[in-house]
Amino acid sequence: MKLRLIADGSTKKERKAMRWGISFLVGDVLFDTFGREDIFRANVSRLKIDLSQVKHVVISHEDWDHIAGLGDFLKTHPKAQVHICKKTDKTLKGLIRSNHGSLIEVSRPCQISRGIFSLGQMRADTGRGILYEQALVVKSQNGFSVITGCAHPGIVRIVRQAIKIFGEKIYAICGGFHMKDNTRKDNLKIIAELQALSVKKVLPLHCTGRGAARLFHRTFSRDYSSLKEGENISL
Repeated sequence: MKLRLIADGSTKKERKAMRWGISFLVGDVLFDTFGREDIFRANVSRLKIDLSQVKHVVISHEDWDHIAGLGDFLKTHPKAQVHICKKTDKTLKGLIRSNHGSLIEVSRPCQISRGIFSLGQMRADTGRGILYEQALVVKSQNGFSVITGCAHPGIVRIVRQAIKIFGEKIYAICGGFHMKDNTRKDNLKIIAELQALSVKKVLPLHCTGRGAARLFHRTFSRDYSSLKEGENISL
């Protein structure tokens, strides 16, 4: 299964410029649509990313940095199924309906496409309110891998949920792990817990934070990967 990075914003400078968020193409699934519509659209064109075969869109959660390109995408792909957490705010649901997307509300774990699953909505207390987020689980020849938008419910909790549902160890984790505001001690604890869960490979992006990414690199060494916009990785 191929994973391609469409757009990623992960530094303080990018956050200040509102060039923030994440978007992936996973098989025939578009996962999140970044935080600026113009950059999402420009990257798809500049990097020659073919979205014509996309049948499903999965929005991890409703924060602005994951939904900005959705309306633009639906204008040219109006029949795409858009999978969002059931408890997502009505504003995003209205955006999908007004652009003729096929709205699918996710509550429990479910299959999205061949070899691609949603873990179902998971509750997170962000400190600025409660939100619900879903992660993807992808099955490939190496086993099961987890792809996250921001991991507000906690990356360790998400991995544990995936192990519980699929009954298998998680081969790789990829995406935003929301560790950017943590202390070094807290991040080392998270990394140790992921190791204890037998996670083999890590690809930290977006809101993971540079400090946490360096700790991942130091710990996982050759099993640490990074991606630039437009690049592919095989899970």
